[in-house]
Amino acid sequence: MRTTYITRAAAAAVLAAGVASCAGPGAETPEPTTGSETSPSATKSPFSISQPKDLAAISDPCRLLTPQQVQQLGAGEPQPDGKSPWGQAQCLWDSQKLAISVSPDTVQGQGIRTAAFNNSESGKPTHRVRGYPAVHSYPSDISCGTFVGTSKTDVVSVSFTVGSAGRGAPEYADPCAMSDKIAGMVLENLPPA
Repeated sequence: MRTTYITRAAAAAVLAAGVASCAGPGAETPEPTTGSETSPSATKSPFSISQPKDLAAISDPCRLLTPQQVQQLGAGEPQPDGKSPWGQAQCLWDSQKLAISVSPDTVQGQGIRTAAFNNSESGKPTHRVRGYPAVHSYPSDISCGTFVGTSKTDVVSVSFTVGSAGRGAPEYADPCAMSDKIAGMVLENLPPA
């Protein structure tokens, strides 16, 4: 039981640390740059989302992963996990092998911009998950968070933590790869905007 508590606490800490800095009233939001980013012939903006998803269409965050996906991951039963720093419900799946937390943000209206500003040196998304802009939050040897922009205004946060029974498992060697994989699963379940 103590291991489950520690795993759960670690997952919650990664999620809270990654988003707390972007939830406060004084949080800075990067302004879009001018020039080549807005030019029609310029390279695509790292913030661009050509096929927005409707994150608000699934109001229960515990339904952002299907039962089949949860089983495939070896996660536990979904547990409502209180509110995110921005006030929306979040969900936790916890087992001896791993803990997953998913938190949608459809209320702040910043999309991936604030998460990228607070979690990357450049202030821009660092990679893409299934074509959507993403940035990692507080990566470590056992945990990682992934923020993925689903539309210009919405973002979903996925946190993955390796549990005691998952340590040493090759599929969990890169926690950020796992959080990206899970974020991709969430994207699969979202309808177009």
